[in-house]
Order: sequence, then C-alpha cells, then structure tokens
Amino acid sequence: MSIVCAYLLLQVSFSFAQVNESFDYQSIRDLVAWKGSDTAWSIQQGRLKSHLQQASTAFYISTPSLLAQDVIWEWWLQLDFNTSSLNYTDVFLTADSANLLAPALKGYFVRIGNTKDDICLYRKDGASTPVLLIDGRDGITDHTSSTLKIKVIRKEDSWELWTDEKANGTAYTREGIARDNRYNTSKFMGITIRQSTASFFRKHYFDNISVHPFTADTTPPSLLGVQLMNDRTLSCCFSEIPDSAIISNFHHISLSDTANAPVRIWQDSHTPACINIVFRNPFPNGDSCSIYIKGVNDTNGNAAPVLTATFLYYLSSGYDVLIHEFLPKALPSAGLLPARFIELLNNSPFALQLKGWRIGNSSREITLPSWLLLPGDYVVLCDKQAVESFPAGLPLLGLSSFPAPGDSDYITLRNDSGLLVHAIAYDRQWYNNPVKAKGGWSLEMISPQWPCAGSSNWRPSNATAGGTPGMPNTAAGPGQPPPSATLVHAYVQDSMTIHLFFSAMMDSLAVSTATHYIFDPAIPISSITAKPPLYHQVSVQLTTPLAPDQLHSIRIAGVNDCSGQPVTVAEGLTIARMTGADSAEVIFNEILYDPAPGTPEFIELYNRGTRAIDLSRLFFARIKAGGEPEDAVPLTSTPRLLAPGAYMAFTTAPEALCRQYDCPTSSTVQQFNLPALINAEGGVVLLNASGNIVDELYYSDKMHQALAGNTRGVSLERLHPDSPTRDRHNWHSAAVTVKYGTPGRTNSQQLPVSRLDGALTVHPGIFSPDNDGQSDVAVLSYRFPLPGCVMNVMVFDAEGRLIRTLEKNIALPQSGHLIWDGRGDQQRELTTGIYIIFAEAVSPTGDVRQWKLPVVLGKKLNG
Repeated sequence: MSIVCAYLLLQVSFSFAQVNESFDYQSIRDLVAWKGSDTAWSIQQGRLKSHLQQASTAFYISTPSLLAQDVIWEWWLQLDFNTSSLNYTDVFLTADSANLLAPALKGYFVRIGNTKDDICLYRKDGASTPVLLIDGRDGITDHTSSTLKIKVIRKEDSWELWTDEKANGTAYTREGIARDNRYNTSKFMGITIRQSTASFFRKHYFDNISVHPFTADTTPPSLLGVQLMNDRTLSCCFSEIPDSAIISNFHHISLSDTANAPVRIWQDSHTPACINIVFRNPFPNGDSCSIYIKGVNDTNGNAAPVLTATFLYYLSSGYDVLIHEFLPKALPSAGLLPARFIELLNNSPFALQLKGWRIGNSSREITLPSWLLLPGDYVVLCDKQAVESFPAGLPLLGLSSFPAPGDSDYITLRNDSGLLVHAIAYDRQWYNNPVKAKGGWSLEMISPQWPCAGSSNWRPSNATAGGTPGMPNTAAGPGQPPPSATLVHAYVQDSMTIHLFFSAMMDSLAVSTATHYIFDPAIPISSITAKPPLYHQVSVQLTTPLAPDQLHSIRIAGVNDCSGQPVTVAEGLTIARMTGADSAEVIFNEILYDPAPGTPEFIELYNRGTRAIDLSRLFFARIKAGGEPEDAVPLTSTPRLLAPGAYMAFTTAPEALCRQYDCPTSSTVQQFNLPALINAEGGVVLLNASGNIVDELYYSDKMHQALAGNTRGVSLERLHPDSPTRDRHNWHSAAVTVKYGTPGRTNSQQLPVSRLDGALTVHPGIFSPDNDGQSDVAVLSYRFPLPGCVMNVMVFDAEGRLIRTLEKNIALPQSGHLIWDGRGDQQRELTTGIYIIFAEAVSPTGDVRQWKLPVVLGKKLNG
C-alpha cells in the first residue's frame, strides 16, 4: 500500500512541476487546477477572461507550479485598454502562497502596464516595496488594445525578459537581462488584476500559459539569413545568440569580393541573435555576393562550421516601388474599413528593404521602419492606432504620425538615398464617380506599366468592401499609354521671371537644364528651378528684362517625360509681359447656354487687341433681370496669358466639354467655376479690375436663326469680331460639321473681313442653309454716309410673292450686316431657287434709296 501511495504522490508532484494551460473549457467551473477570487473569472472562446465588475479592486487566480530554476515561462495576453498606474496586471512566475494578494507573498512577477506603459520584471519580498530587476521599454501598452506574447527565461541566477508585439512567438524583442538568486523554490504561479473603474471591467484575456524546464543547449548556431541595411551594411541573424568573439575578430568574416573587408561589427541591441557588419566599400549593384562567417560559437560553447549566405544589393530607382492604392477619405457606412491607408507594390525584380525610405503628403514626410518587401508583394501603410481596424493577415505597417492622404493631395515615396521613387498628385475628379468621391472607396492603379499616367491610370475600387488593401486591385488591367507630357501654360510673373507648367510629372534634371528651352525671339536665361515633388512647375530667371508687348514662342528640345515620350508644347503657347484689358479689347466670341445632357456650359473669349492680356485681371458675371451684374468672379486664380488673336474657353469641366466638342489643345480650355447660364435668353458681362465693362452680351434663342426652338447642345458663335457684340445679326448657330460648337478655336461661322463695296451688297450669291459651316446664310452688307438710316428689308420669291420680312423700320449704324437664313415667315423651309431681296433705306435728311438684289438658295444633292 505504501508503494502505491508513493507512486501517486510522485505523479502529483510531477504534474505540478510544469504548467501547460490552453483554457479549452466550456465553463470556469471546469478549471479545477486554478483557484482564486470567487466569480472574478470566466472562460470565453477558449480563453481566460476577467469577470469581476467591481471598481477600485484587485483579484487573482493561481495554480500549483514548482519550477523556479532553469525555467521558461511563456504566455499570451490581450488588454483592451490603455494601462495606467491604477490599471495593470501582474503575472507571478513564482510564489510561496496561492493567495497572490497576500501582503507577505514572496516570489518573482512580471508587471504589464503601470505609469510608463511598460513590461518589467520584479522581485517581491513580502510587505516591502517590490524590487525592479528589468526595466522594459516604455509605451508598449499605450494603446486602446494591446495583444502580446511574453517570455521569461531563468538559467541559474540569470534572467531574460522578452516581449513579442506580434503575439505569435516570431518577433520577440528582449526587454533586458538581470541576475538574481534570492528565491530558488516555488509553490504557485498565477495572475493578478488591478482595475479602477467600470471602463476597465472584463477587458483582460489570457491564453497558452506554459511553464517548463529550460533544457541544456548542445546545438551550434546556424545562420538564419542576411538582410541588407544599406549599400555597405549587412545584418546577419543566427538561430541563437552568438558569443562576443564574433564581433571582435574581423578576420572571421569575408565576402566573395575579397577586396571588400569589414570595418565595424556590433551586436543588435534589440535582437541579440543578430550582428550588424559594415564593409569598407559599397556592394556591387545588381550582382549577387556571398558572405562567409567562421568561428561562430553560442554562449554555451557550441561551435558552428563555416556559415555562408548569398545576397544581392540593388539600389532602387524610379518606379521600383509604386503607390498602388490609397484611401483618401474613410467612410465606414460605405463598407470600407474606417481608416485611410496607402498601399505600396514592389514593382522591381529584387527584394527591397524599406528601412529609411520616406512616405509623405503635402504637409509632412516620415521615415519608414524596417520592412523587407519582396518582388510583387504589397505592404499597407496606415496609422499605428488603426492597425486593428484591418482584417488579420494583411501585410500592415502601422506608423506613428502617418501622413494620411487628404481629400485632394499628393503622395510621395523616396528611397533611403532621397531619390523620388514615385509620386502622384490627385483630386476628387480622379474618381469620375460622384458617389464614390464622397468617401469610403479607395483609388486603385490600373497598370504598373504606366506609373506616371495620372488620372487615366486610376479608378475607384469595385470591391464590395470599398477597397483591396494588401490584395490585387479590382481595377487591374493593361491600361493605356498616357499622352506625352505637354507644356500647357506659361506666364510672366515680372520682367525677370517666367513660370512654366507641364501637364505631367517631369524629370527634375531635364527640366532644370536651360539648353532644353528655346525662345523666339531669344531670351537669355540665368537659372531654372523645378518645384518638387512632381517637378511639373518650373521657374525661369532671366538675365535681362523682357521687352513690353513682345511675344515669345516656346519650343522644348531633348526632353522626355516620365513615360519616355518627347515633351510637346501646346499649340500657340506664347509668353509676354501682360496687362489688363480695356473696353472691347477682349470680347465674347462664343457661348453655350443650353448644353446637351452630360455636357457643361461654356463661354469663349477672343483677344481682338494688340496686347497680351492677363486673364486673372478679368471678371465674369451674369446680368440680373434689372440689368445690374451679379457678384463678379475672376476668370483665373493665377496669371494666365491671352495673346492677341487668341481664344480661351471657360467651363466647369474641360474634359467633359472636350469629349463632346473637338478642342484644339487643353491650353485653350480653362477650368472655371462658371455660374449656371440661363436658358432661352440672358445676359453676361466681362469686367476689368477697375470694375469697368470690357464686353457685354445679351443672348436669346432667336439669335440661333433657323434653329430657334431647337438650341439644345448648339453654341452661338460671333460672326465678326469688329461688329458690335449686342448686334443680334452678329451671331449665328455653330455648324453641324463641328458638332455645333468650337470651344477654344476659330468659329465655324464667320463673315469675311474684306472691305465692303457699294452701299448695299449681298454675298454669297448662292448659299445653302444646311448649317455645315459653308455659306449657310446670305449676308447683306451696308454702308451709308451717315449713321441713323432707317431700313425695311423684305424677301420675295421668283413669282413676286412676299415670303419673309427681315426688318421693318430698323435704325442702323453707318455700316454693318443683316442676315437671311434662307427661311420664310414662321421659320418654314423654302425650296431651292432664285429669290429677290428688296431693301429700302431712308436717310435722316429724308433721302430714299431702294435696292433689288437677287440671291440663289441652293441645297446639296444626296449622294
């Protein structure tokens, strides 16, 4: 009987010697090996959870544990609160009593939290103040939720404290080491909780608690891998901590490039199993290299054979890593995770270490920590506090002071040498979708082949969750090559400074080289500066002032854009010293007030003068019913040149306008917050900086001639720049051959500019009112010795029947034009044939003169 009892006692003692607890129970009642404060604990989804709902209290749970020397303690925990001096947890490694709150308790414990939000090892000597043995890093638990794995190793009287912030046992960081042998026996181990208010109730979780003997090491170190830190520094990590001999003997380390030797070796302070090696010369760029390490022993004296590894150094260049997806505005109701992010893609064939790289927006730029990005892999950058908002398993890099992309912003990525690797400048229009532009949907790159294509290579995500961080893009596809970069805008700031604006990202070196710019007449250049990060804005400093009113053309030679295409210059782009406009110097030349669905309205201006006009000093307004202008708005926010004889259209959406009509270049169509134009009839006015009227237009459907009543999508074009704006006969519907509009270019309907012959003439002799832009109207040109003549104009057919009264008792200026659109009264269509225009004029002195002018109305034959 005594033998059986002895066996049972031995079995119980052995079971108490080790702890291996995973809390796989249905209820706390099944946790028979653990005892503690009543009703203070529960089991939830296979984890131990605090349950006590009592403020300003402490409670515990403990289990028998006899191991105290040559031991490894390890456990998982989660604290869903920011720790403080009143809210923390202690894990006792050894204790001489099951009551872990007993004042006379002796043993060792790890405190998680407290004033510095750190993890520390203490010794408890009864009622005395605990003795701090290892002071861990501050701020580890300064989060709304902290998930950790903690390990303590005791070998004889040597202690090590380790913390894994990934909580999976793969990323342990040593908090410190200590020596202490006050207590070498144990009876219990366990957990105590201290909580202050209801905000901390039921927010403590524990799992996978392990206490087992530390076994002697007989295995030599192995080389787990090497990591490039920069162009001449390697980090070599071993399977265990090597002894100090390896860092004191440079001859133990060599490269396949025998001319390159180490100049410095040191042990990594956070990962002692790793050593960092600096070599005299840079590694060969893009070529493989091998390292050989001999004489490596672990701290137990186990010697390793010669260890070797192959690595490849690659100096990253432009577009090796791409900004591949980003969320500029979070909106949880749309289904996307409520946190802004930037996704990077390794677009190179090499693994790239991101340590020392910099990510930035328009307000700040921060340095990235260590992260090895393999070819074709993604990493998602976000705020450190937002990491837990993303699904588990994503390649996430939480950053303090994360430069979150703004609603309209730019994003820059630089490598550790400061080289700009990728940059984008975006705004809401990139969405081309008003619903998704409100927020909650990411923007995804279509094709990495065109990284500098701008908005044409980006689309809003089609993922049901609103985005695909860390995964392939829903917008992925072959994409389209972008148009070549164009010099789209230039203006003279003062007589010594010219500003140039390109349509896309440029190479900073190329655009800063003076020989690439050719001005005619020539301009002597002092210096050129390109504005980062996109380098698409350039300032040119001159050595001598520009002459007043002198126009200079611009040509770019020998410059390619970021996609390798030659840079072009917008047609007709010129520079000159600019001035403000006087009356009738800049005129309304075309207007679309009744657009087709999906097409924006526009106005077009024409510089009929001889001076270069600054459009930022011109203001547009609608005219109220009473004849007064509404509040005027500037046409541009920055100086913009309108050269003599040049056109400029203004609209709310240039891209949409130019999809409907053929725009010559983007430089002649300006985005402008154009107030909604009134349909049917209305008025608009152009003012200068002094508030004086430069030009004024009153329009109506009747000015569309034959198209009255069907004006949708048809612009009104000015027929002659020198005829009065308010003369309704000086306007006509744009031709069908130009899709009924010519924004930013010569009008389809114009009168000849030759000198008028005779007192009254009609031309052309044959006209065809089919609105094809060729001889669509019969024009009566008149000239009298004095202004003030009164005229009646009627049209008769070949049989002498009156078919149209053009004007009745109209007072005329000294010269001008009248128009017949080829229709009879009530706008009815007429057949082809000969018609007679009868005109009668009465001068202010009572003189009378009459004319009968034949004209042929023709139509094109089918086929």
